[in-house]
Amino acid sequence: MVPILGVRSLKLQLEARITKNKINFFINKIKDNLRMSETIFKKQSQQIENAIYVVATPIGNLNDITLRALNILGSVDYVICEDTRIAGILLNNFEIIKKKLIVYNDHSDEIIRNKILSKLQDGNSLALISDAGTPLISDPGHKLINFLRQEKQKIICIPGPSALTASISVSGIACDNFLFLGFLPTSKIAKEKKLKNLPIEFSFIFFESSNRILETLKILKQNFVDRKICLARELTKIYEEIIIGKPEEILEILISNPQKIRGEFVVIVEKISKDLAKFNRDEVLEVIKILSQKNRSSKEIVIELVENFEINKKEAYSFVIEHQNTNSKK
Repeated sequence: MVPILGVRSLKLQLEARITKNKINFFINKIKDNLRMSETIFKKQSQQIENAIYVVATPIGNLNDITLRALNILGSVDYVICEDTRIAGILLNNFEIIKKKLIVYNDHSDEIIRNKILSKLQDGNSLALISDAGTPLISDPGHKLINFLRQEKQKIICIPGPSALTASISVSGIACDNFLFLGFLPTSKIAKEKKLKNLPIEFSFIFFESSNRILETLKILKQNFVDRKICLARELTKIYEEIIIGKPEEILEILISNPQKIRGEFVVIVEKISKDLAKFNRDEVLEVIKILSQKNRSSKEIVIELVENFEINKKEAYSFVIEHQNTNSKK
């Protein structure tokens, strides 16, 4: 007969052996998964094609770079960039050194495009990057890509960071229908004209510099007084800030806090939505004001109101007349 203490000892040894076996099983499983991931990554690393890769890069935080982007940038024969200094900082940070760079920017012409085509025809692989974010979104790369496509060259997308989509994701503004305007004209008159002619049923998004943001907000205050606006600055950086409000409110915030007027801004202006439950009087009057500035007839304005608000023709005409009477007194 085995003593009680001996039984307990055997039981503890058995449990310890089982636990050890379980741990070893999971360790081996993890090692297998790591080996599999490494094999897949190596295979992917070898699949660099004779093509131009359009590669998204971080918009501020370098940790946003993707593994696929690093693989491509480290493997291609040439990197096409807007500015060699900015590209150099990015590549050096990830220890991608001695990479051959080709400059392509707003001033690049057909000679440069043919040079890039020649590299591809010689069997090389190239990556196209912008100073930050996803190439071809408000940068000069579209002419190059169109040219290479016409020459039957392979073009591959390597997606990643974008100030446009990042700002939409945190804005809380409906962007199921939106217009992207890139950078607005520098002239105040041209800028105001472009904004006034936008359709009301679309939210619109644009980039603006710190030198012109106050002037632009003043234009928005005059023409889009009741619209909700998202102002995104320093996205993915330490001082990232998202400001939501009407144009006048955001303008006051920036004037009161000049330290916030730095860098480039992403501005999102909310569309005038169709509300099936009720309509907002101020929204209706704003629509009439915008359409009147576009020289629309009273009949056209009424049709627009009926289509976009739960409102009948009689009510629509009364609002149009109210707007006309108000303007005649000014």
